Formats: sequence, C-alpha cells, structure tokens
Amino acid sequence: MANTNLSEGEIVQWHEGFIRDCPNGRLDKKKFLQVYEQFYPGGNAKAYCKYAFDAFDQNDDGTIDFTEFLLCVVATKGGDIDQRLSFAFDLYDISDDEQIDQKELVKMITALYQLNGVADHSGPNSPKTRAAEILAALDASGDRKLTKQEFIAGCKNDPYTCQILCPNT
Repeated sequence: MANTNLSEGEIVQWHEGFIRDCPNGRLDKKKFLQVYEQFYPGGNAKAYCKYAFDAFDQNDDGTIDFTEFLLCVVATKGGDIDQRLSFAFDLYDISDDEQIDQKELVKMITALYQLNGVADHSGPNSPKTRAAEILAALDASGDRKLTKQEFIAGCKNDPYTCQILCPNT
C-alpha cells in the first residue's frame, strides 16, 4: 500500500482495529452504520451511510474489506486535498455517471444535514437552495452538472462551498 502515505506501523494499527471490530475481515452495512452513529451521536447517519457505504464498497460485494477500508481512511483523513476532494466527488456521484447533478447534490446535502444534526433546512439553508448555489458557483461549463475537475477546482477556490461539501478537507 505504497500510495497511502501511511507508515507500515499505521497500517498495522488500522488493520488491528479493523480485525478487532470485524473478525471475519468484512464490514457490512449494519456495522458501518453503527460506527458512524458513534461518531455522530447527535445526528441521523442512515442516509449518509447508505451513500458512503456504496462508495467505499468498490467491488460491489455488499461488504468493505480492509483494502477498501484503508483506501477510504486515506481518502477522507490522510490524503492530500485533491485525493480527498476526488473521493468526495465519487461519494456525491450517486449515479456513477462521472458528473454530479442538482438532484444528487440535494440528496447529499440532505444526508450531511441529517448526519450533523442540522435543524434549519428552510430558506437559504434548504438543500435545494444550497445545491443551486453550489452549481451556480462551480459549474464552469454551464451544463448544470459538475465534472470531477469542476468540483475539485471549485472547492479549492471557494472555501465556503468546500466547508459545506467536504468539511474534513
């Protein structure tokens, strides 16, 4: 796992924790949700976890193995900003068509609000309004969809949008 930027010791620590929590070497959706609920006790992690699990389960076998898990750890915590934004794009691209449309943005913003316990979803805080604002700000081509390049460049150039879409970057 040379491209993870993690030391051998860090990988061993992550592996030990993964095997402790998942003795069969696989993380299923139920356990995945339980883990997220521990990190976000004031929110509802269900919707976000559905999208995140699907993005993490790269071979679509219904479980996350250690390699998939480690790649996600790096993408969300340890990678450079481009890696983390690329992963966030893949998470938001629910339809897997290499672009994000307004419906996908609304779904993900709603899921993020639920995850973080955001109570005010009205007016300028509504997911639909936020999604429209983000599209207007980042959609360089004007096709009302975001490519990975538009998403990454836009988030890097607009800290406010980046904070909404990728709070850990």
